[in-house]
Order: sequence, then C-alpha cells, then structure tokens
Amino acid sequence: MGSLQVGRATCLPQYLPPLNGYPHFHRFIPRRGIFIFIKTDYPVGMDEITDIRPGKWTLLVLNRGMHAPLLANLHRLAERSPLTVLDGGNRFNAYLVARGARGQTELLERITVSRAFTCYQMLTLLETTPASHRPILALDLLNTFYDESVRVHERRRLLESCIFHLDRLSRPAGGAVTVHPPAVPSPEAIEFVRLLESHAADVYLPQQPFALPDATPLRLF
Repeated sequence: MGSLQVGRATCLPQYLPPLNGYPHFHRFIPRRGIFIFIKTDYPVGMDEITDIRPGKWTLLVLNRGMHAPLLANLHRLAERSPLTVLDGGNRFNAYLVARGARGQTELLERITVSRAFTCYQMLTLLETTPASHRPILALDLLNTFYDESVRVHERRRLLESCIFHLDRLSRPAGGAVTVHPPAVPSPEAIEFVRLLESHAADVYLPQQPFALPDATPLRLF
C-alpha cells in the first residue's frame, strides 16, 4: 500500500532528501501553501499525481526518467478534456503517448503540442497561448532556464513573467508544470525551483515513476 502525506509548509525552509540520482540537489518544502509528499510501495497512478482543477497549477518535481511514464499516461488527462502541452525540454514523445492510449486517435487529436528551445521562446509560448477551458501541461519548464549563456537576472525576469502567464492560463481549467534538476546543480537552479514552488498551489514530490503500459508493439497502420 502507499501513503499520502499532506502538510502545510511553514515560513522556514526545510529540507527533504535529495532526488534519486541527484544527491547534491535537495528538494525543499515550499515556504508557504500546501506540499504533498507521496511515498509508495507501488507505481503511482496518474490520477494520484496530477490533480488538475480550475484556478490553480500544480508543480511536479521529477527525475528525468519519470517523464516517459508520465507521457505514457497522458491519455488519461485527454480523456477528460482537450489538453495543451507546452514542451520546454523536447520531452514530448508522440509514440509513448500513442502507446499509452492504445492507438486511440481520438485521444491523440485532443492533445496539442508546442515546443520552446530557449527561455525566451518559453515565455513567448506562454504569452501567445490564449486562456481557454483546455488544461495546460508545461513539460520540463526549467530546462531552458538552466542555460548559463543567459545571465541569471535575465532568466529570473523571464521566469517571473512565465509564472504570471501560468497563473493566467490556469484560471479557466487548471494546469500542471513538471521540472527536473539540472545535470550540473547550481544555486540559481535551486532558486528557480523554489520560485516555482512558492507560486504553485500544490507541489508533488513522487518517489517512484508512474507505471508504464506493457511493451506490446503499437500497430499504427
């Protein structure tokens, strides 16, 4: 069985164990709001991780390897409503999504994807996406913000603007944002994660990846 621990963060920063595979990158309980820490003895299901509701967006702090099983379960969100995916780390894999959906094209057609390859492009994507009754999913949002060729203060400014638009886009139908630690930990990377945590309605820190569907080959034709 698994357990779900929910608590309200205090005004003091507290440390959680480091993410698996990233021993130098510590997760933080947010300074305010609700944090949700999921501890399981079985793979966590999509419904337990992503609770998308109007008026809020949820932050998922994931290991890099957890994006693949998340995509394989993305059809569960598409079953509820058309979905807008904003990909900041080139994470969207149509084959994984199609395999999870068992090739149901009607579900795949309910998912629209736009990609950003720089932090400037990510802000432009968010700025130009109209608020609608389609939930949004921002994949690997901070990937381009780890680019040290852009000055830290500029990346911080862009990220703050992105957060403004995440709030705007999540009002009608809600949203979720995934992030993962950078390959090389840095103080600014921790700062950016903390900035997102401080604005997210909920912060999920899953310990195990979602369940992948079986490896039965997908028949596309």
